[in-house]
Parts: sequence; C-alpha cells; structure tokens
Amino acid sequence: MKATAARPDGDRAARADRPPTYDHYLRLPELLRLQQPVSDEPDELHFIVVHQAMELWFRLLLHDLRALVALLDDSRLTDGCARLRRINDTTGVLLTQLRSLRCLPPAGFHAFRGRLAGASGLQSTQFRELEVTSGLRHEAYLRTVRAVHGGALPAPVAAALRHRGLAEAHQDAARRDGLTGWTELYLPPRTGSPLHLLSELLLDYDELWLRWRTEHVALVRRMIGGATRGTGGTSITYLERTLGHRFFPYLWEARDHLPGAVADARGADHPPLEPPTGCPARHEGDNRA
Repeated sequence: MKATAARPDGDRAARADRPPTYDHYLRLPELLRLQQPVSDEPDELHFIVVHQAMELWFRLLLHDLRALVALLDDSRLTDGCARLRRINDTTGVLLTQLRSLRCLPPAGFHAFRGRLAGASGLQSTQFRELEVTSGLRHEAYLRTVRAVHGGALPAPVAAALRHRGLAEAHQDAARRDGLTGWTELYLPPRTGSPLHLLSELLLDYDELWLRWRTEHVALVRRMIGGATRGTGGTSITYLERTLGHRFFPYLWEARDHLPGAVADARGADHPPLEPPTGCPARHEGDNRA
C-alpha cells in the first residue's frame, strides 16, 4: 500500500520529500475521526469501534478468500493451506471482537439503540460478500438479501456471484486431484494429503462462522431479550435460522458415510462430489428477512 494513495494532491506534494510517519501511513487522523456517536452515552463508542473494526477485518477476509480461490484454481493446495490458516486466524479475531460486546451493559445499549433507527448489521454489504464468496448462494438466501436491500442485491454482492466461490473452487480442485467421493478424504491413502488438510481447514472455517452465528444469537438475547425485534426489524427466530448455514455442507455430510457410521434411510454409500451448497433443504422455503 502506498502511503500517498488517495490523498489530496497538496498532501502528496508536502510529503514527497520525506518518508511517511506511522500516523500518515495508516491515515490515523482520518481513521480516528470516523467514530461519531449519535448520543452522549459512553458505551456507544465501544459499539461503534467494534463494528468498524469488524468491517476492516471483513475487508481482509475478502482479500484473502479471493486469493485462496485463485490458489485452488491453480491446484496450489499447500499454498492454499497457508492462506487458509491466516483466514481462520482472522475469523477467530472476529469472534473475539463479537464476544467483547457482552461487556456492553444492556441498559447502556438501550440508551442509544433507538437513535440507530433502521441501521442494522443485516445491511453489511461486506458480510454478504463474505457469505457469497465462501459458498452461500442458494436462492432462498439470496431472496433474503434482496429483501433487506430493497428488492435487489447490492452491486458488490451481485459482482461476487459472478465470480467463482470458494466451495466451487474446492470441489473443482478435488475433482482434478482424482477424488470421486468426499468420504475418500477421510480414509487411507487420502488422510494426510494436501487435499485432506485443506478440507479440514475449510471445515474449521465453516465451524468458526457457526460459532460466530451462535454467539451472535446469544449476544442478542443477552442484550435485548428474545421478544424485542432488532433495529432492522428482524426477530430472534430469523437469527436462529441462520445457524443452519453451511459453506461446505458436503464435508459435514461425509462424516455420515464413514465406516461404522449409522446412516438413516436417506443415506447413500458416498456423498456426491458435486453437492448443492448452502443451507439444509429445510430452510430453502423461508425467505423472511
């Protein structure tokens, strides 16, 4: 990143003859002016900082996820594992930040919550980009996103849909590697292979987001209870339904078909290599926002 990028021309000229300082390189004066509470409540600054920081981490995750898709398309699975470990570390930081909001007193939150009007985390375009880029693309989910955004997908989300998602890139990489069924990943001689290690890291990524969603539901109940609607008009039941989201459902389902697993009547010998991505089927008819 160039220290002079996106600065006014006069600002660039003034610093052309000297190296950037820490403040100037990170644009800290501008960054620290972006926290603008709408009330006098002291707890509101915490709320703003956490959410702004999350959006910065979302930006890094999107950057790394797109890089990971490119690595998988080049069959660079070992390099993909290294990138995915960083992605998982970043997602873990997001989970820790979300947990920090448990320290926000409910009364303090309610003191400024009404000033937010309809502003809601549901409107985070980057979060939706993350979900779509990771592999959440089924039509019921997209209907919900459209409903939140006035009937149309935000331009960045629509653009993400036009590009390959991580789940698709993973499936194609597995096919090129000669995999014929997902259960094979967990049986010799596949165990310990680059594809197996990468797939387990993807499962870790999926699980981190499951934990994030679970913590989010618990946080909402802790802050506003189960009967109060969110600032975007959503109920707690909507958030609870998102707990069914999976980016890589085929990796979870493969466990049902390992030797010794007891499958129900719907079970097959091997889960297919090209499964549908997204939520379990029981959620697909639900488009409430």
